[in-house]
Amino acid sequence: MMLKSLTMENVKVVTGEIEKLRERIEKVKETLDLIPKEIEELERELERVRQEIAKKEDELIAVAREIRHKEHEFTEVKQKIAYHRKYLERADSPREYERLLQERQKLIERAYKLSEEIYELRRKYEALREEEEKLHQKEDEIEEKIHKLKKEYRALLNELKGLIEELNRKAREIIEKYGL
Repeated sequence: MMLKSLTMENVKVVTGEIEKLRERIEKVKETLDLIPKEIEELERELERVRQEIAKKEDELIAVAREIRHKEHEFTEVKQKIAYHRKYLERADSPREYERLLQERQKLIERAYKLSEEIYELRRKYEALREEEEKLHQKEDEIEEKIHKLKKEYRALLNELKGLIEELNRKAREIIEKYGL
């Protein structure tokens, strides 16, 4: 095997190639060190968002329960109003008529108040649903970021492996070529 002479020009070329590989390896290593930290931060944020989602779901359940309760109470009040209307028609005395009329008026006021409360609760429920939906979107975005970072991490690991193999290959070539 004939050995080529190791000239200064050859040394510069080989050293430059090796230095470029080393620089790229260092950049890849730095990025690889940062990605797990980013993923960890995103996973903490994801956990926080999931806790907020659970809290919103609990609030939604409570508001829905309250709406059902108020609607049930509203139905009962409507039935009592109808009941009082029948008895108003059969009232025996002005005093009984006045008493039934006052009770009916209180029931009508209660029904009105309940309908307002139900309306407000439904608005609150819809607002909570919108907030929950935004949180679900945020959850999806964070999960997508984590997925992309993990994919990038795997790609960088593969690149690093290739760069190290390339560096080793160049070192073997130099040893073989120049008989070192």
